[in-house]
Amino acid sequence: MNNHTDKKDADLIVGYTNYDPEGHVVYHPAILKMAIIWALVLGVIFGFVGYMISSGAWPIRDLGQFATSGTAVGIFVGAVVGVALGGLIGALMGMGKMKRKSRDL
Repeated sequence: MNNHTDKKDADLIVGYTNYDPEGHVVYHPAILKMAIIWALVLGVIFGFVGYMISSGAWPIRDLGQFATSGTAVGIFVGAVVGVALGGLIGALMGMGKMKRKSRDL
């Protein structure tokens, strides 16, 4: 019994999209791309907002405990929350883009 296959190199290339058994798209690179972009953008924005609140330049009434922790903690907490929220929003937007692209095919 011969286990050698006669596939050409073009048949062995893995594509960028994955499909489930019914033929629906499961993954597209747009998901990761959008998640990274939105995570970086919201991480910077929320980090800046955290700095503004913790330094006292933007006083918000009920965030006194956040302001007393120091600017480094404010920047870190703001950036972490921004990255997490941005990654989630970007991944959801990338999934919507994937659905639109797969519908157009």
